[in-house]
Amino acid sequence: MRQQDWRWAGLGLALLLSSPPVLAGPAVQAAPGVKAPQARAADSAFFIARSTNKNQVHYGIRVDGDCRPQGDKPVHAYWRMLEKGDKATEPLLGREGPAYGLGDVQQVEATPSGWRVHIRLRAWPERTIDLDVFRENGRCAARAFTLLDGKVAQIDRIFVKTAWPSGVDYVLLSGTGQDGRSLREVIKK
Repeated sequence: MRQQDWRWAGLGLALLLSSPPVLAGPAVQAAPGVKAPQARAADSAFFIARSTNKNQVHYGIRVDGDCRPQGDKPVHAYWRMLEKGDKATEPLLGREGPAYGLGDVQQVEATPSGWRVHIRLRAWPERTIDLDVFRENGRCAARAFTLLDGKVAQIDRIFVKTAWPSGVDYVLLSGTGQDGRSLREVIKK
């Protein structure tokens, strides 16, 4: 079943996520008096959920003991096979790359609080996603940012609603803006 999922859902995801060029730019801190959105573990900075089943594609950052991104491509994608159990994971298959894979270039830069990695999804090359990685409560943590409805927001989740019998009905991007408000963007063609 996964073979068929990537082919049709991935093609539709690529078509739906194509939009005018958008760059997230530097991720911003929450406005004064606004609680920053919760950080995620560095090995799961953000994910894509789909309507076909519970499995998710997660995007993590390989880091060293100081939370510094490792290698020239520190961000990687993998499956969380939730239908097999909470801890079951599998690598992306090569043929799943067009739908869920990462672009060839990942830019890493130092920030005052840690590191930032700029990435693009292959299905979404026009939109930059910035992943901030830093030490928090003794662990390496991360936040992923992009533009949602024209505003910089931390990505909470990306949900793909597949169409029957193939393709994508819509993509829902959900996040939290710097003012602490929830932001949503629905992409539908």
